[in-house]
Amino acid sequence: MAEVIVSSFNVRSLNEPCKRSQILSLLQKDKVSIAFFQETHFRTGKIPNLPPKTFLQWFHSTHGSASRGVSIAIHKQLRFVASASSSDPEGRYLFVKGTIADTQITLANVYAPNRGQVQWLIQTLSHLSSFKEGIVVLGGDFNVSLDPSLDSYSGKSAITHIRLRRLKLALRKLGVFDTWCTLNPSGRDYIFFSHAKSSYHRLDHFFLSSKHAQLLLQAKIGNITLSDHSPIFLNFSLTALPKREWNWRLNDTLILDQTNFQKLASSLTDFFQRNNAGHNPPSTPIV
Repeated sequence: MAEVIVSSFNVRSLNEPCKRSQILSLLQKDKVSIAFFQETHFRTGKIPNLPPKTFLQWFHSTHGSASRGVSIAIHKQLRFVASASSSDPEGRYLFVKGTIADTQITLANVYAPNRGQVQWLIQTLSHLSSFKEGIVVLGGDFNVSLDPSLDSYSGKSAITHIRLRRLKLALRKLGVFDTWCTLNPSGRDYIFFSHAKSSYHRLDHFFLSSKHAQLLLQAKIGNITLSDHSPIFLNFSLTALPKREWNWRLNDTLILDQTNFQKLASSLTDFFQRNNAGHNPPSTPIV
């Protein structure tokens, strides 16, 4: 397996079978391996039947309100083995970690509130920091334009620059980077149109752990079709992972041989006799 394609999509409900089928067919067409969904509107204890025709594994964070809910779906051909998960009782974030072909990975899907999103995100990132292992893929609807000059058509944001700096600092502390912004440093593209503000914004983001930046292949924004948000996509490779570094260790069988053992004992005795004369101050380096 050379490439993994991850999508993030604020779907505004997956309860309708027809819409759910359309979205899953769209993701299958795009060869998506891992899907992040926000605003699934799945209520606690009332998750609809999700047949594993395409996506075999499903993970959910639900709430009693029908306006929230996040889910992560894993394609049946992806060899993902989950080891732990953490979900928000408010239905706004979901963390799942495990392995893909023996490679440790953490999947983090978030749906930030419309108000107080910066503080909420900072707290959520702090929780993710203590949960994550291996490659970190963080995505979802952040409900905030991180760089208003590029991520907002108007070039403005209701969130102060001080709060945006605090959020960016929290992301750097987590050790992740904005994949689309990295590949499009001066690009302008939008995901959502706000009727209240009469402006386009890029509110949905994908982040990848900085120490795995060499894995990034592509980050793109799709078209608005089945929701009021565009889906976003992240492509990364697992084949570019560096080989595991092994620590050197003495072969124990060498000292089991009596000849080697006597030579080693003699060398150690000579070493301590030469370097324990008693007249060398502690600061004198041992030779």
